[in-house]
Amino acid sequence: PPDVCVEEGVYIFTIPLDTDFLGYQVVYQRCCRNQTIQNLENPGSQGLTIVAEDSSNNVAECNSSPSFYNFPPPVLCTFEDLVFDHSATDPDGDELVYSLCAPFLGGSQAVPAPATASAPPYEEVLYSGDYTAIDPLDADPILSIDPVTGLLTGQPTTQGQFVVGVCVEEYRDGLLIGTNKRDFQFNVEL
Repeated sequence: PPDVCVEEGVYIFTIPLDTDFLGYQVVYQRCCRNQTIQNLENPGSQGLTIVAEDSSNNVAECNSSPSFYNFPPPVLCTFEDLVFDHSATDPDGDELVYSLCAPFLGGSQAVPAPATASAPPYEEVLYSGDYTAIDPLDADPILSIDPVTGLLTGQPTTQGQFVVGVCVEEYRDGLLIGTNKRDFQFNVEL
């Protein structure tokens, strides 16, 4: 629809890091999600955690994380094919592997915007009913992502709001060196 407005915040910063540590995480936590989200249990009490991770081997090698090319569409239409390029670019030329995955929980109704993020490991969102990380919304064919190209496809069949997670794993010389997790909401309309 032409009247949909989406704002994006971009944070860019450079911090020199000591390579003697086991790695670093930049973490942002916030509560709460829309109460009208259909695929999560009690969504108004489930916040989110966004993590940028730099493991010890990445610090020493000055690794860059993959960056997604496109912003997901905020609105999908029922019974219309979804074909979305969810691919990323990696400045280091590492192998990228895509999958649907569960977003992390974070923040709470008691502390909606923690000044200091909680420590890992982070719990994943709690799906309701038959929804899962790999089947996060009603669709026929179901939502799927090509592990090599990052092409996300499916055809939503139910109107509503749905939380979806997409992960891109970064491999170098056959070893997993990082995962970039994207947490977003699809709004499915008639």
